[in-house]
Amino acid sequence: MTRKAMKSRFRLTEENYRYMFDNASDAMWVHNTDGEILAANKACEELTGYTQEELIGMNMMRLFTTESLDVSREVRHKLFEGEDFKQPYEKKLIRKDGTTRILMTAASLVVIDKEVAGIQHVARDVTRERQLAESLRYYVQQITRAQEGERKRIARELHDDASQPLLLLVQRLDTIVSSLSQKKFATLREKLEDLRNQAVESLEGLRRSAQHLRPRILDDLGLIPALEWVAEDLHKNYDIDARFIVEGEPCELPEEVQLLLFRIVQEALSNVRRHSRASKAGVELEFRQDKITLTVYDNGVGFEPPEEFADLAGYGKLGLAGMQERARLLSGSLEVRTESGKGTRVIVEAPIRE
Repeated sequence: MTRKAMKSRFRLTEENYRYMFDNASDAMWVHNTDGEILAANKACEELTGYTQEELIGMNMMRLFTTESLDVSREVRHKLFEGEDFKQPYEKKLIRKDGTTRILMTAASLVVIDKEVAGIQHVARDVTRERQLAESLRYYVQQITRAQEGERKRIARELHDDASQPLLLLVQRLDTIVSSLSQKKFATLREKLEDLRNQAVESLEGLRRSAQHLRPRILDDLGLIPALEWVAEDLHKNYDIDARFIVEGEPCELPEEVQLLLFRIVQEALSNVRRHSRASKAGVELEFRQDKITLTVYDNGVGFEPPEEFADLAGYGKLGLAGMQERARLLSGSLEVRTESGKGTRVIVEAPIRE
């Protein structure tokens, strides 16, 4: 069979298309260039609450919110100009009963005899999915807040209940050692000095654990000094040349935003320390008029990223998954650029809100 014959055989007739249009599971409608609806399927009836008879001739302005109408005008412009844009896109529908639905919509031109006769829309109601996602986001936010509250409590207890007695022990050992004669009690003095050194090491380890749980510098001085501290800690204790840079004019950020950004940096640098085998790392914090960009990078071995970043936990990348969830709590996005042997770059962008 020739290619031309095959095309003729499989060409959809108007009757075929009409059947598919009417019985599609997604809502479909066509309106002319003035916005008047020319055709709507059964799923569109269910979605809008209007009958097909009521929909025919209705102007699209009655069905959508003001913000969605602005989106529609932009989409119309790009369709007519032949510009590319992301589809499906989001719109908010006002049903007949006054309730609102969130739609993911795709649009295409209807061309008859080489002239644009209208625009066809295919839409799916994602209101329930968005509500579930918002509920999950709220749940994760509450868990994060509870976790941070518990971290703060434990850090305070480590500092007040454990560090103070150890500090007193070190001071008493210092007093005892200094009072002993160098010659007469040489052996005892040596043992006490060894015991004192062990107590100092334990005290430093305890303070370090408390700092990593909830650094006092973050609560007392804010995000920028805390990020300077965490970069210095990486350089001082793990021999990785770490730098911290601020660009733009810093603005005051809510406490929760500062905490989420700090935890992202802390987790990213923990990955650098444990997995990257890097000799250099950096943290960059850029303030713009309407958003903040946080970048953590290293010159390590990199890794093979998963094909789908939406399922980081499924690939065992729990640290990255945690960073991604924190970025979502910021209403932002997380991007990971990595390649085996060429280091890793974690980029978070989030809006600045009052």
